[in-house]
Amino acid sequence: MDKLFTDVFDSKVFNEELKKNYNFLKNGYRNEFFFKNTLFNKLVLGKYSLTTTAAFAEVIVKKSKADFVLINRNKGMVYEIKTDLDNLDRLVYQLDDYSSAFNLVYVVTSEKNYYPVYKVVKELNPSVGIIVLTENVNLSLRRKAIENDSNLNHEVLFKLLRKKEYEQILLMKYGTLPKVTPVLYFKTSLHWFKEINIKEAQSLVFYMLRQRNDIEGKSLLKALPMEIRWLVYTSKFKYSDLLQIYDKLNLS
Repeated sequence: MDKLFTDVFDSKVFNEELKKNYNFLKNGYRNEFFFKNTLFNKLVLGKYSLTTTAAFAEVIVKKSKADFVLINRNKGMVYEIKTDLDNLDRLVYQLDDYSSAFNLVYVVTSEKNYYPVYKVVKELNPSVGIIVLTENVNLSLRRKAIENDSNLNHEVLFKLLRKKEYEQILLMKYGTLPKVTPVLYFKTSLHWFKEINIKEAQSLVFYMLRQRNDIEGKSLLKALPMEIRWLVYTSKFKYSDLLQIYDKLNLS
């Protein structure tokens, strides 16, 4: 924590430089971080809340890595980001992978990329929604995602979980855990998981994922400059660390 802010830290200078650099991203280099930070501020902190919602980056789903995943209560949404720096070569395959675990999938892109993305979605993934990050940094819903349960897959959902998480689900459903040799434990646990109705299984997985980001200091996070909220959120600081950041930035 001490490495983040030194004793000679000047909050005024820091905030000025922060806004200056963030404006550079806004006006000329809207990279993936800029998109993720905007999604976090507009959706998690704006539309929903930290109490009911958790967000994740780089979630591996089959052979793809989801840029931004949002779990609101027991509903999960994937936001695949396509900036002006990205190409769309793998988009159709990525969207197919995401739909095996999430029934609400969006592509978030720029105005420049809207029509190329729309063409892919309209022809090959009609249930996928499209959001455009506008020049004024608003999220413009151009095509609403349609809930699609047809591709949900038990094994893909199961592999989103850590061992303790899928064990907790099995205990909730069966009251016990597989009594097999270690080499058969994962396979047997998956077999048990597959016996759960797919929608209930998905809901249980989302519940477990949301518990990972049950962070302390939620109110402090929202009080931080909007430019660094996503960075701080994903850094998993302790409450005492958030207090230090808050104090160093002279926000009290």
